[in-house]
Amino acid sequence: MNSIDILIPYASLLLKGSGITLAAWILASIGSLLLGSICGIASSRACSLPAFSYPIRLYTFIAKGIPAYVQILIAYFVLPSLLGITVSGFIAATGALIFCSGGYVTEIVRTGINSIPSGQWDACFVLGYSKWHALKRVIAPQVIRLILPILLGESEQLLKSTSLLATIGVTELTRAGMNIISRELNPLSVYLLIACIYLLFAAIINILIILAQKRMRYGNN
Repeated sequence: MNSIDILIPYASLLLKGSGITLAAWILASIGSLLLGSICGIASSRACSLPAFSYPIRLYTFIAKGIPAYVQILIAYFVLPSLLGITVSGFIAATGALIFCSGGYVTEIVRTGINSIPSGQWDACFVLGYSKWHALKRVIAPQVIRLILPILLGESEQLLKSTSLLATIGVTELTRAGMNIISRELNPLSVYLLIACIYLLFAAIINILIILAQKRMRYGNN
């Protein structure tokens, strides 16, 4: 029996694991983008309350300084024990990934906003724009074009980080492969297949980003 024949009976397990991986990545991507955008704007020159920057900088220091693996362990084992609640491994790990990636997105968004010359803000104010309308109509479109490739890199890193869900028993793609290997003792074929699936996901992400960039480019012409 060749390697492909061995893996065929486990197709449903791999599909389920792929689905969990994608679900974790999508939820973590949306959550970290929302969290990072809010914190990035609040700690940038777009915000009128500079006091926000101090707690947000502390948050980014923690999120970036602690490895994602350790954050997942804390979210799954420590926080539920302290709060007296029960949390599934999927929810705990996805929440930890949101917290971790959100710190990087915060820095990306803040740096993007602060890189826009102050003269553009002044021009907006002269035209009667409020700070919010200046951000929405003038600054944000430039920032999005500037940071989109960086967000792509963070999104790809987040996709790879979903494999850490396996460490707390969540049967995502990597864990599904480990379960198959424990039964069939054929790590080469299984790990190569898993690597190909991750590459496929990464390719899809790149295509979506390229399409978004083209749409933005044509929309501005």
